Amino acid sequence: MFTKKSKLTVALMAVLAMAMVGCSDDDNNPVSNGMNSAPTLDIVETAAADGRFTTLLAAAEAADLVDALKGEGPLTVFAPTDSAFAALPAGTVEALLADIDALTAILTYHVVPGAVTAEQVAALSSVATLNGAEVTISITSEGGVMIDNANVIITDIETTNGIIHVIDAVIIPASEASAAGEAMPKAASWFWGYRIGGGWVSQAIVEGRLNWLTRYLSIYTVARLAGLETLTTAVKAADLDGTLRRSGPFTVFAPTEGAFAALPAGTIPALLNDPETLANILLYHVTPGTLFAADVVNLTEATMANGGTVEITVDGGVKVNDANVIAVDIKARNGVIHVIDGVLLP
Repeated sequence: MFTKKSKLTVALMAVLAMAMVGCSDDDNNPVSNGMNSAPTLDIVETAAADGRFTTLLAAAEAADLVDALKGEGPLTVFAPTDSAFAALPAGTVEALLADIDALTAILTYHVVPGAVTAEQVAALSSVATLNGAEVTISITSEGGVMIDNANVIITDIETTNGIIHVIDAVIIPASEASAAGEAMPKAASWFWGYRIGGGWVSQAIVEGRLNWLTRYLSIYTVARLAGLETLTTAVKAADLDGTLRRSGPFTVFAPTEGAFAALPAGTIPALLNDPETLANILLYHVTPGTLFAADVVNLTEATMANGGTVEITVDGGVKVNDANVIAVDIKARNGVIHVIDGVLLP
């Protein structure tokens, strides 16, 4: 059974509160399993038609992941039922806070790129999820399949853009769940030790190999999945995360982790404590509109969102001021990201 429920992060309280009101928990009305010959509904439509995934769908909407789950895919979703959410320990819901970052981390741990059938799942010992962590797959003594500590109870629900397997518990990355220790409040301890962008997922995003998925996600979510952790932490501290989720289009020149690490010691903590200065620097990395690489190389300068101007030079590679552009055209729903190896200072 699911043994890490008390570690579930501060992500779902608001959406659970909304979803519980209209939650249909009728386990006697199962989705028919087995591959359909011609599915007509996508992942979201299929889950909504069943009626037992209202909490999951409300969470996906709050995390701005609905468009991705309705995209061309294919994706495989290990979908917890409303019963799985309702089975959380008493008091868990009350302890949860609205935290979209943590919510995204949890939900992307339930999604695997590609259409992975039950037969294929059973042949694996683990599989990488969209948040970079791997779920463990095991076969029970009765011949059932478990994903981490959740039982797979219905398999091979085919949709127009992937496959749903139904599970009876909410899963989280176990190794990361214990990383934060017990020093922090229980409701918050898991998330603060968690790193969403890892492994092949972040690399594939930076290389543009997951553009089919990221073009359904916001700039902020794509940056987190790409492992640009310091940047997204700073964006949130400057209260700009909502803008990069919902507004646009924007072109973002996004510094790597190494770029921030190269700043003088103490710079990042000081900026995090000075939101106004931090926002000015961050906005100096953003220009309104969508400028793909083919557009950027034709410019000599660009006006940024803080009113400043950056110089663009092309000489073999492309530079923005003194920073090299090292990855280009990472698509998002509301713009595009180019990765640079330095922090731009107004």
